[in-house]
Amino acid sequence: MDNIELNDFAAELDAAAQGIQDRDNIRVRYSGHLLLPGDDVIIALNAHRDLEIRVGGRPPAADHDLIELVEEHRSEIRRALSRKITNDVSRVEIIGRWHENGDEYALEPYLLRTVYRDKPAVLQKNRFRIFPLDDYNLGNDFSVEFTSAVVGHKVKAVLENSTESHIHYDELPKSMFEWMPVGVVWTPPARSGFPVLVEYAVGKKKRMELRGRARAA
Repeated sequence: MDNIELNDFAAELDAAAQGIQDRDNIRVRYSGHLLLPGDDVIIALNAHRDLEIRVGGRPPAADHDLIELVEEHRSEIRRALSRKITNDVSRVEIIGRWHENGDEYALEPYLLRTVYRDKPAVLQKNRFRIFPLDDYNLGNDFSVEFTSAVVGHKVKAVLENSTESHIHYDELPKSMFEWMPVGVVWTPPARSGFPVLVEYAVGKKKRMELRGRARAA
């Protein structure tokens, strides 16, 4: 997502696969959920139990509708995120998008990030049921299953291709992307140890150009 720092997917996947003994027979299914246009949102609870809100990387304006939504669900947010706060965790974040939903705007949460004090942060699919759109399709619009040895850059290439196939970037007028999905949030099974991938569609032709440059570098 635009204002959210994501880790190196290929390197993380390779590291996770290294810890599996029978690596040649790995079976892992990635679920894809369409990423809508809009502003990135982070709702965080830190180790001091303070709630923080960011929209597009900045605190929202005092009259932003998201503030009212958070206040309405404050107790549920605190209760859910507090369960994730332990001695080695500095903050827990719900990550989503603030986007048009009919005649209004709504928050669609996608991910949960746990930020540790002395090891890399962990991203996983949001599984809380707090906000109205938390139940939207449960984040499982489609899936891709890998049934042989998984290699980071190859898995990423497959998910990139699948993203392009679902978004149809080349076929649609670019003006439509003001309200249509712009990418896919790919999440692995819970507790699998495999990383999340947030992939934007760029078009199949552009994708081939980017891969050609990467090979030539």
